[in-house]
Amino acid sequence: MTVLPFISQSCGDVLSETSHLSAEEFGVYQLLSFAFWQHGALPDDDNRLARIARVTPERWADLRDTMMELFGVDWTPERLAKRRHEVEAAHIANVRKGKKGARKRWEKEAEQDSPTNSPANSWANGNYNHIHSPPGHEGKALPYTHTRARDELIPAPRSEAEGLQILQKNGVFPGDFDALMPRLMKGELRQSEVDELA
Repeated sequence: MTVLPFISQSCGDVLSETSHLSAEEFGVYQLLSFAFWQHGALPDDDNRLARIARVTPERWADLRDTMMELFGVDWTPERLAKRRHEVEAAHIANVRKGKKGARKRWEKEAEQDSPTNSPANSWANGNYNHIHSPPGHEGKALPYTHTRARDELIPAPRSEAEGLQILQKNGVFPGDFDALMPRLMKGELRQSEVDELA
């Protein structure tokens, strides 16, 4: 089951279902609802249900029948289960769409030849030690020629857009951009650090 941190409840439905409950019973109902929403099921075990409800086993024995009327014999509240299924399906669909979109963007960017990767711009981008191969490999920087060069500071880019291009060109995962960008912009990022993340 997918973990869904934000519960989706209709105030009108909840109040109409629980208008006969005491404050304590309503609190127990909400705790059980939250646990069901979070995990997609409730245990069929009185000791565990008592812990979820934050009451003693003795007090749970008094509350159990009232809660069972609302949750059903199998501890699956019909209305909440249906809503959770809808939200979970939408969440999974959105995650799939996001991954598909990200994959398409990365594939498209990998196919495009960026002008900043050309040999003519290597000096402008601080790639002083790159050896560029003959046509057919244009736009693809080859490894540095010696170890010392891999530990040099990467020259600070003129803009964040140029910084992003440098990180992308070096094969850095997009999730690491935020951590590296401030140091790159200040000219404090070493090529060896970037190589470790690529």
